[in-house]
Amino acid sequence: EGRYAEIAREMFATGDWVTIRYNGLKYFEKPPFALWMTALSYHAFGVGEWQARLWAAISGALGLAMTMWATRRWFGARVAILAGLVLLAAPLWNIGSHFNSLDIGVSGALACVLAGMLVAQHPQATPSSRRNAMWIAWGAMAVAVLTKGLIGIVLPGLVLVFYTLLARDWSVWRRLHAASGALLLLALAAPWFVLVSLRNPEFAQFFFIHEHFARFTSKVHRRAGGWWYFLPILVFAILPWLMYLPHALASGWRDESNHSSFRPRRFLTLWAVLIFLFFSVSNSKLPSYIAPILPALALLIAHTLTRVGSRVLRWNALILAAGAAALIAYAPYVTQRANENTP
Repeated sequence: EGRYAEIAREMFATGDWVTIRYNGLKYFEKPPFALWMTALSYHAFGVGEWQARLWAAISGALGLAMTMWATRRWFGARVAILAGLVLLAAPLWNIGSHFNSLDIGVSGALACVLAGMLVAQHPQATPSSRRNAMWIAWGAMAVAVLTKGLIGIVLPGLVLVFYTLLARDWSVWRRLHAASGALLLLALAAPWFVLVSLRNPEFAQFFFIHEHFARFTSKVHRRAGGWWYFLPILVFAILPWLMYLPHALASGWRDESNHSSFRPRRFLTLWAVLIFLFFSVSNSKLPSYIAPILPALALLIAHTLTRVGSRVLRWNALILAAGAAALIAYAPYVTQRANENTP
């Protein structure tokens, strides 16, 4: 948190919103959007801890709201409310929204991409509403790129390509408004990349080669982990709803709905699975990297919750209550395990 709070403070103090600096040194590891938002927070409210965390909170809330919007469009208000509650109670999303990092920022932006794409594919969408929804998706993609780089394009593109191949549904491409959307993305994202490259010729090689390809394919950042790294993270990330997850994914993949040729829950399942696998094969791993899958899982789980019996819901609530009680009972003993001499 301190790193990103300080970078934004230096941006706020120097007035240089193009060349990012950390302790006075050029910092080309990440794009500036979340840092811009934090600097604006400093301008509006002063420099402080909650001001540094404000954009993370807004990102989490916006991702939640957009997930509920898309859910309501496809499955109605009841499922939308449940999707919001599931995502709100997902520990990784909730904690991430209280923590100054870039991962919840890019996750919130990708949640907007996902929501826009889903709404644009609805069979009852008018031409203007479909265009507007896709412009939201393309604009959010630009924000994702300006927050954390090329994954803002790569991840939605990966899901779209695999969905098309596996579902054999090519009609989705006709509803993307690709020409105007790509122009919107470039208009929003390209100016900073051009300016920073003109002022700093070394930027392009470091950012695109070292921070993207080398990070993904090598252990240069010393954040390696096995293929199983994100499995326990996923358990924690979706903990209150864990017992519903297998059924939600299996049912989502089958997606026997008759709304249209587009299968929204199959698309959501691919979104969650492919992004999870993408980061699992990467040689650079941190726990919060899989946060972008949570809005999709929240929608799938919410849909499942409306179809399970009350007995299953009561048993799940009982198990959760027992686990929560055990954690509360153990809490007073946590400090006894602390040792200031332990590295």
